[in-house]
Amino acid sequence: MKMIEIHNHLNKIWGEIFELNEVLREKLKPFGFKVEPVEEVFNAYIFLEGEWREMLYPHPAFEIKPQGEVGATIQSFYFVFAIPKEKITKEFVVEFLKKFPKSYIYGTENFLEDIYNHHSPRNPDEVYTDIERSQEQVFQFEVEAEDSQDIENKLFEFIELAKKYKVLEI
Repeated sequence: MKMIEIHNHLNKIWGEIFELNEVLREKLKPFGFKVEPVEEVFNAYIFLEGEWREMLYPHPAFEIKPQGEVGATIQSFYFVFAIPKEKITKEFVVEFLKKFPKSYIYGTENFLEDIYNHHSPRNPDEVYTDIERSQEQVFQFEVEAEDSQDIENKLFEFIELAKKYKVLEI
């Protein structure tokens, strides 16, 4: 990748995240969410070439309170929500994986060990069993998309799913 391509790509993701932040601030208010300003997130991880790799460089993201974050890495746009284990049902996991095949599920404490990783898809029943057996108390449900419009659409689909199964505190 040439320097100008890196520059243009970083400008694209940062610009789109700032714009998405403004859009979601208004659109999510009626749902009971509070959208925080965009921040620089350091020491996150990205799944590249079959493994999680630490990003020592910042990427743009913002909190959606309660329980969520929206952001962009060099790889994709994403949102992630923290869901307490006791609120997760088998039906929720099955529907989540059906609606969002390009996703990850992992614990809050041991976040580098995936319960589900779309690069190695697994049966939803196995995923739910692993959640049940885990010592983790909170799980991260993360969804990826190619662009900010796609992640916005998927976010609203997720909110509807979350309301159906009452997994968020809204």
